[in-house]
Amino acid sequence: MFEFDCVRARDLGEALALLARGGAEAAVLAGGTDLHVLMRSGARKPRVVVAIAGIPDLRLCEVTDGTVRLGAALCHAEIARHPRLAGVEALTQAARAVGSPQIRNAGTVGGNVANASPAGDLYPPLLALEGRVGLASAASRREVALDDFVTGPGQTKLAPGEMITGVAFGTPAGKFYSGFAKIGLRNAVAISVANCAMVATAPAGRFGDVRLACGAVAPRPIRMRKAEALLVGERLTAGLVEEVSRTASAECDPITDIRATAAYRRHVAGVLVARLVRAAWRDLTGADVEQA
Repeated sequence: MFEFDCVRARDLGEALALLARGGAEAAVLAGGTDLHVLMRSGARKPRVVVAIAGIPDLRLCEVTDGTVRLGAALCHAEIARHPRLAGVEALTQAARAVGSPQIRNAGTVGGNVANASPAGDLYPPLLALEGRVGLASAASRREVALDDFVTGPGQTKLAPGEMITGVAFGTPAGKFYSGFAKIGLRNAVAISVANCAMVATAPAGRFGDVRLACGAVAPRPIRMRKAEALLVGERLTAGLVEEVSRTASAECDPITDIRATAAYRRHVAGVLVARLVRAAWRDLTGADVEQA
């Protein structure tokens, strides 16, 4: 076992100062659901651990001028039940799908984003919502689109001395649908074999703004842009559902591991996309899928 110092930061400024002094040997602790595992396995050996869960500014959920901001230390359970997120079902449903009640009460949005797991359940809804990651160091502040932030499994654009302060996103104007679905090896407390989120509008009875994102089907969570393009401006027919499902499957680049084969992941990604597309159409138009 290795030795390290754990310091509870009183505010963001103190946390950033501690990270600046620790540099590459410092780590941020919020819920600890990922960091503890990495430290116990020896995959990470920080010399300084900066605890941020008690910083009030990092536990906020704010809505200002149509922009939603989630503090990095906001836990999954808080996201799942927060009244300001009641209309963003893709995100609240995903938060409820994360791990066990104990994990949901400890794990945070910042930790989930920083962990950069291809199977992270919060990633697809945040991608579909076109989320932006807030980053801060003692010297600077910046925002990075979530779609650019993750570069590979467990890899991000987070720099030494820098930490995630939160995630921000907007929602479409007017009526919109948002939903989340996942498939795992069991119904609860399971890492996703595949997961998917959709955000969409359908003004005048045709799909308008359409965003689909999937996780656990590529080296990092991805937008299904070819599948999205097929829906824009269209009424939903059974044939179009099948085409969108096939296209989404083809956009995947999965691996085979102990949970599923690559072929199965491609298949279930298409199934989840079709399920959400049908649900979105019913919600937005009140109509069934046309058979023509």
